Amino acid sequence: MLTQIKAGPKAGGPARPAESLAEALRAGDGGDAIDLLLGCHTRIRHFTAVAVRLSQAAATAPPQEIASAARSVCRYYEVALPLHEADENESVYPRLRRAAPAGELAEANQAMVDQHVTIDRIIARLVEHWRQIAGEPGRAAERATASRADAEALQTAWDEHLALEERVIFPALRSHLTADDLAGIRAEMHERRRAS
Repeated sequence: MLTQIKAGPKAGGPARPAESLAEALRAGDGGDAIDLLLGCHTRIRHFTAVAVRLSQAAATAPPQEIASAARSVCRYYEVALPLHEADENESVYPRLRRAAPAGELAEANQAMVDQHVTIDRIIARLVEHWRQIAGEPGRAAERATASRADAEALQTAWDEHLALEERVIFPALRSHLTADDLAGIRAEMHERRRAS
């Protein structure tokens, strides 16, 4: 049922997956740049899980819950995710490109950016479905069926992308970048959210 669509994460996950990075930055929380990026990953996983559940269970949930879930997923993917992608494309990628040796790490850094293109194409298709579900929750089952394959493709793409970053990219940031580099990434992340 969708009554749990906005419920917390699976066992062992953080207590507040939907807390925004902007809130953490305003409160002076969140740790260093890598911790903040990992927090973004928690939110990506949360909202992707909501999108998948929305595409699977829309026929059995109350219309107001369906509409609310669709609006929240749409808002996350239209507002917050572009900021996270900018963090990686504009702050992480160029610094790691300068510092990384040629080979596997440089290839992983490029793959990180390239994977965003594929993910963004899937999201562009899904956003239209989520808008329509939010506006007409009574027709959610029809829209959910049409969006199921894309929601599952999004889940698969994120699984691959987040694993690459957490296994290769983020450890490389700690080992190849300076403290000033990491502070610069954090400051740029904060500035993006302050300006939005």
